[in-house]
Amino acid sequence: MTKIFILLIVPVLLLLGVGCAKLLPSSKITFISPWQDYESANNEYMKIIPEKTTLAELKALGFDPTQVPNIRIMSATEVVGVFVPNSSIEINSLAPGIQKCIRSKDRCTAYKIEPSFKQTKRTGNFFTDMLTFKRVTTTEGWEFLGLIAIVDDVVTYRDPAGGRPLIKSEEVVNKPLGPLQEVGGVIENSVQGIF
Repeated sequence: MTKIFILLIVPVLLLLGVGCAKLLPSSKITFISPWQDYESANNEYMKIIPEKTTLAELKALGFDPTQVPNIRIMSATEVVGVFVPNSSIEINSLAPGIQKCIRSKDRCTAYKIEPSFKQTKRTGNFFTDMLTFKRVTTTEGWEFLGLIAIVDDVVTYRDPAGGRPLIKSEEVVNKPLGPLQEVGGVIENSVQGIF
């Protein structure tokens, strides 16, 4: 009987002592792209030269919405909505490449480039997390944002690069009553539903 108890309890103690953090949930959101980080996306993006870079060269740099996900094709109408959101902004006040795009109408397209990577994991103590006393969630990653206007297969405008080169956040949720706090919320909602 003692041997059976030892055979059952030792693996449980090893699991508790060594690998509890590995039992916590995690997730990864990756928008597939040829760029592994913000810097590599930005380096390729900066190679785009307005009034010089052709559509073929743009595709060679990796900015091809038919081959690379997370590049959105925008029409001239959508470009107007982005750059002229209200009547107080005049088209003449915009960058020449955007003016050319808007005035070219159907000959204009724009690419909105949005590659990113985010990884979320729960860290901390397995038991306080499982019993909902304390949950610590960390998020790390990056996101790149860019906009290119194209008229007659030549780039006319390249927006300054944007986005977040480094995403790092930590969320801590404390519930002093743990699972009882959830039960209390259910009871409170039920009581409010009656009245």
